[in-house]
Amino acid sequence: MKTKIGIKQVVISLAVVTLVGAFIVGQLPKETRIESYLPDNGTGCTYDLVKYIPPQDYIFKSVDAEGNVTGYVTLTEGKGYGGILLVEIEWTPDGTILAISVPQQQEGDAWWDKLKTHEFFEQYVGRQFNTGLLLGEDIDAVSGATISSNGVALGVYEGRALVAAELGEPYPAPVETVKFGLGEILLVTGLLMAVVFRTMAVFQKRKWLRYITLGLGLVVLGFWLSRPLSLTNIAAWLIGSPPNMANNLFLYILVLGVVGLALLTGKNFYCFWLCPFAAVQEVTHRIGGQIGLRPKPKVYRFLRNIRYLLLWATLVMVFWFTNPSLSVFEPWGTLFSQVGTYDQWLLLIVTITFGFFIFSPWCFYLCPVGAFMDVVLKIRKGGISLWNRLRNPAEKKLAGDKT
Repeated sequence: MKTKIGIKQVVISLAVVTLVGAFIVGQLPKETRIESYLPDNGTGCTYDLVKYIPPQDYIFKSVDAEGNVTGYVTLTEGKGYGGILLVEIEWTPDGTILAISVPQQQEGDAWWDKLKTHEFFEQYVGRQFNTGLLLGEDIDAVSGATISSNGVALGVYEGRALVAAELGEPYPAPVETVKFGLGEILLVTGLLMAVVFRTMAVFQKRKWLRYITLGLGLVVLGFWLSRPLSLTNIAAWLIGSPPNMANNLFLYILVLGVVGLALLTGKNFYCFWLCPFAAVQEVTHRIGGQIGLRPKPKVYRFLRNIRYLLLWATLVMVFWFTNPSLSVFEPWGTLFSQVGTYDQWLLLIVTITFGFFIFSPWCFYLCPVGAFMDVVLKIRKGGISLWNRLRNPAEKKLAGDKT
């Protein structure tokens, strides 16, 4: 019996092949000479590699013509919002910070500019390796860019440890403890409430209960923490570069909780239940009153597929360049953080404006996170269907053997 292959199957197959191809290209070794990041001191000194700790922690010493050590340079890894970042620190011979820079980062220009505007890096200059460098105590994190601040701080800790060991005064990086605070408690509470309200028969008829979890998401994930579920968070996991757990337990709970519950139950408990931008769109549509534009069924189905196109195109770029920050375009980031480029502000304004006339235009037609969650649910459904097909013949054969 021949199986008819439709256009839909061909398109899906091509999308999967291109994603796999982009991922393979992104994982190929990149020829980047770490020496190219070393600063030009203009004194004729040369740099000698003192120590290398895989995957990307280096310490070099600067040596003059007479062989005297004139300083050190450390290049170490940190993990930020968009993945791995490279922290470069110039040290004096006695271990005082002269300058700090980040030659490699994937945080997104708007958030990174916030660190520069608030003179985050200047706080480190002039401090010695054996003095306080703890973020939150000695160094102030930048509000609205705390994940990026933590990423830089991790790199500084590693650089300080390398210099301290070289100077014979070991000063290991601080032991990181997982922080479970009010934000994490409220997130878990919101997820549990969404599960209870949507799955228990006694609550399912009370549709208004959804507004409780939406309100919680708007206040906590939106205006307070500015950490809704983003494609960037998901993309970082897909390329094998999740955030540092000690400083980002919230994102672990959010990403693994939402995706895990979808795989376990077959339901999406985030979109339209906890998403703060979904709450904003529903509010704007209610303000718009009865001016409701609804596309015809064929047009609706066509528009819904735009989400998948955006998801595919974005992930191809992320996989190819191994850079999760390429997926930073969602309008909620600009709304809740009040940080964004001109095109991001324009997208936000257009989305909110259309929201007065069309119900949740971003969620229904453009949101890549919603498309990703739909794919997760389809994979779960396909997996269960395949399992049943494989199991049923075995059960039939067993029943036949018994007879």
